[in-house]
Amino acid sequence: MSFPLGSLSGEAGVAVADTAPAGSPARWRRQALLLAGGLLWLLALLALASHDPSDRAFTTSGDGAAVRNLVGVVGARFADLAYFLFGFSAWWLIPIGARAWLSGLARLLRGETEPPPSRAAFWLGVAMLLSASAALEWTRLYRFEAALPGHAGGVLGHTLGQASMHALGFAGSGVPWIALALAGAALALRWSW
Repeated sequence: MSFPLGSLSGEAGVAVADTAPAGSPARWRRQALLLAGGLLWLLALLALASHDPSDRAFTTSGDGAAVRNLVGVVGARFADLAYFLFGFSAWWLIPIGARAWLSGLARLLRGETEPPPSRAAFWLGVAMLLSASAALEWTRLYRFEAALPGHAGGVLGHTLGQASMHALGFAGSGVPWIALALAGAALALRWSW
């Protein structure tokens, strides 16, 4: 395994090491936030994976049976709302959340107190990736609409995909969305070409 030069020794250009003792309230708070974030990520994963269209949720009153979502009523509503807004593109939130959680864990284990660089670039990447993926889903993967509570790509995909189809046509609308999805994935998942 290799590490960037100076990343383990605290040389210049590397984030400041945590000077708080192991039992300090600031360190406990960071650990509690990391644990809560991991639990929320796991609950979101279970909610999206066990979504059932017949559950009582945001877009439907259900079929009267017990909730089938593994996270319960809250999970059914979260999954239904996520699929309604973003379609199956909502699944991008899972790897993005995992990457952010693992980065937070690495910063905690290294003892860094500085926040990660360029939070604005991260959120811009998330917005770009979700927008492009939802628009591509609406323009190309409309056969999945039967499994969703709304349009393929959700509300976001319906809005952006329809506008791009009117402006650029079917073939022309795909190219900019693919480029935007690649750029957004690089920013949101923090990898480079």
